[in-house]
Amino acid sequence: MQAKQPILNPPLRKALIAVGSILVICAICYAAYNLTFWLRNRRIVKEYGPGGAKAPVVQAITLEDYRPGHAITFYGNDGDSIYVEQTRTVSVFSGGVARLEIADSDWFDYDPNQIEGANVTLSPIMVSAAGEKTELPNIELEIPTPESPIVVLSPEEEYMTVNTSVYPVEVQIIPGSTISLNGEDVSADVDRSGLLSLMVNITPTGANTISLLVQTPYHKQARKDIVINRPVMEIALELDYDTPTRSSLSEQKISGKTEPGASIIVDSSFVYDSIEVDPQTGEFSFIAQFSTIGDNLVRFRAVKEGKQDSTIAFNVYYLPSIGEYSRNAWAMDYEQLKTMYEAWHGRIFLCEGVVVDSFVEGTTQYILMDVSTTGEPQLLMLENLSSLGSVNDGVAYKAYADVSGRYFYNNDYIPMLVARYMDAAE
Repeated sequence: MQAKQPILNPPLRKALIAVGSILVICAICYAAYNLTFWLRNRRIVKEYGPGGAKAPVVQAITLEDYRPGHAITFYGNDGDSIYVEQTRTVSVFSGGVARLEIADSDWFDYDPNQIEGANVTLSPIMVSAAGEKTELPNIELEIPTPESPIVVLSPEEEYMTVNTSVYPVEVQIIPGSTISLNGEDVSADVDRSGLLSLMVNITPTGANTISLLVQTPYHKQARKDIVINRPVMEIALELDYDTPTRSSLSEQKISGKTEPGASIIVDSSFVYDSIEVDPQTGEFSFIAQFSTIGDNLVRFRAVKEGKQDSTIAFNVYYLPSIGEYSRNAWAMDYEQLKTMYEAWHGRIFLCEGVVVDSFVEGTTQYILMDVSTTGEPQLLMLENLSSLGSVNDGVAYKAYADVSGRYFYNNDYIPMLVARYMDAAE
């Protein structure tokens, strides 16, 4: 019998084994690569995804030009950068953070008044200093349709009472916006920076409503209503619109207009014989006096036979110059001040010490200062009405302040003063 021939000759068999081995190795490498890629992807999602240690933080903000927007803060290594494809922006990490600010209007068409909002997906890519790119998890944003920005600078409140026939209205809008005031288009009066300044007539009939409508491209229309109240008076009486409400002088001329034939009676402190009234035009003036640092009431009446008196009352904030104010300052006597705060109300002291704490209540900043020179704490509470915007704990400051009362702190009463002038200690 003949011997059986092998199915494959030895060279071909060896070649197939070699090819098979190569395929197995490639499959293992491919699986290892996929596993590595999967593990890397999982690590990135875990680290940069929602709830991760380096997850980006998204905040709704107002941009410097008053447009609504969103800020996204990324966390990474200095020198790396973040590229966002949808915005075509690059943000470089500094101090471990990179910040991206986007106006909400960037996601909308020219006139989005009929759109409720937009769903936005951002695809950030982290680029290392060496050029390596890492795709981070997508960021999903729900952006409500932004309103046209409108900031009322004057008056400062949405409802106020005045005693003038005209009042300055100042509004900041985005350049290129249209604006109407009580239905009248006043866009032509807006300057290049977006500021509208107008003098508005205020009638003595009670509430005067000023309605502002603003339309900014890529924003929906916004409306702002301001109510300026001018009391109804039987005898016409008004102040000049530029009557100051602050003064660095202890005497200030007050002027205005009343009905011809009416007399002016001043009920607050004023310079004797300073009242002047023109019987033909009704124009009047007098010199008010201020004795209190801070608010001083100015009150006067128009009197005419057969009619009910018309009265105007308002405050003028009196603050002498720093030279005059500091000349009257007493050296700090903490122990006496702590017991004599009532008798010394309004007395000015030089307060020098280290800030222990500071906080804000409403719009007022309060500062806890240690004025001790012996080591045992001597604490004061200062109501900061100076031009100094903020303070740092642990830093020494110098303040000129007048006594206003006391403050309950840490189970004890400590002196409280109003800081009119304050700066860092030399």
